[in-house]
Order: sequence, then C-alpha cells, then structure tokens
Amino acid sequence: MFQMKKEVESNFDIIIGPNSMIKGDVESEGSIRIDGKIIGNVTTLGNVIISENATVRGDVTSSNAEIYGLCEGNVKVKGKVNLFQNSTLIGDVLAKSLNTKEGASFKGNCVVDPDEELKIEVDSTMHNAFNKTNSSKLVDINKSQNNKQKTNNETQENEHRNAK
Repeated sequence: MFQMKKEVESNFDIIIGPNSMIKGDVESEGSIRIDGKIIGNVTTLGNVIISENATVRGDVTSSNAEIYGLCEGNVKVKGKVNLFQNSTLIGDVLAKSLNTKEGASFKGNCVVDPDEELKIEVDSTMHNAFNKTNSSKLVDINKSQNNKQKTNNETQENEHRNAK
C-alpha cells in the first residue's frame, strides 16, 4: 500500500493562526505554515504547509508544498506538492513531483517535470528597507542602562555635596 510520508517542518518564519485572515500577498525567505486564511499570493524560498482547516485563495510559489486544506490558485514549486486526504487544490500545478493521497481533490492542469528549474524571488528590498527604517528607532538597552546608572550616580553625588 502506498504511504505518503509527512514532511512537517518545525521551524517556520511565519505562522498564520487559525483565527487569522490576511488580505494581501505574503512573502518570506523562510517557511510558512498557514492555519488560517490568506486571500492573496504566497511566495517563499522555503516550504508552505496549508493545514486541514486553512484556506489560501491565491497562487503559491515555494520550494515544496503540503496541502491538507483548501488552495484555490496555481501552485509552483521547486520540488514536490503533497495533497493529503480531504485536501482540495483548484488550480494548475508545476512541480518536479506530485503526490496525492486517496480522498484528495485536484481540479486543474499539471506539469510534472523532474528537469524543470523554478526560480523563486522574494522582494529583498522590503527586508532592507525594514532594517533601515527600524534600526534608527532601536534603543541600545546596555547604553540606556549605563546612562541611567550614570545619571543616578551623579544625582547621588550632588545630593551628598548639598548635604555637606
């Protein structure tokens, strides 16, 4: 009997919780686990897991994809797409490998080509812009604590001098 191995990853850059919904595109350099709902495209250099009660309405581009829930959009991966029991994929697939478990639903076109090379790009300028914007607003805790201690010491010295 055919057994499909679960390749659940434990490290994710982004986890969309079961009570969360995102309207808009999601990009990451790491893996993404979706337990909630995304209306928009998902692009990552890592893997995507769409859990049993999750929904993605948009295209998915990633290294690999595991679909347990609903995905309405095209799926393009560098490696493989796994469709598990009770999952639904409505859209086209481009992958090196497609595995389906009995009870999975797939409606769309499929190109499985082990020689196909897919290039995935995420907007790295967004990451750099975030770092530049926020780095100027960061506070050096050690410096702050040292300044606070220095101020406290000066205050104590002044009080001591005034007491004499």
